[in-house]
Amino acid sequence: MNSESEILVKSVYYPQGLAVEKSKIIEFVKPILGFDTFKNFCILNIDKEKNVPFFILQSIENEKLCFIITDPNLFFKDYSVQITDEEKNLLSLDNKADAIIFVIATLSSDFSSSTVNLKGPIVINIKNNRALQTVLNNDIYSVRQKLSIKKNEVIPG
Repeated sequence: MNSESEILVKSVYYPQGLAVEKSKIIEFVKPILGFDTFKNFCILNIDKEKNVPFFILQSIENEKLCFIITDPNLFFKDYSVQITDEEKNLLSLDNKADAIIFVIATLSSDFSSSTVNLKGPIVINIKNNRALQTVLNNDIYSVRQKLSIKKNEVIPG
């Protein structure tokens, strides 16, 4: 591990820790709702062996704080996020193509009961690694939207 460019990030998923490039650390310029004191996170793979569509959004400051996230467009083809001008300014987001969207997932042992929060997506500017959680002001999306998954699919982990 190169201490100049990397830090060791511990997680409930990786108790021994993983080396993460400092350049990959995501700074929440508007914190995740309910977690105001935690601003620095990184994205880790749940399972390097399997190609699963879920990742770990891991707090750098608290190894016990992490969220399972996924790309909502894998499950909901028409999902779109409108962010305010204020949020664009906070992210220094000039080009929509520089934004990636994730949603927080709640995985269930019965994978078909798993849900995602489509109402509070996470927007990351990939140019500067600034992020925020926005709250969509519409009734189309739910905070507990069931995933459209076949009964026999297996939960990762």
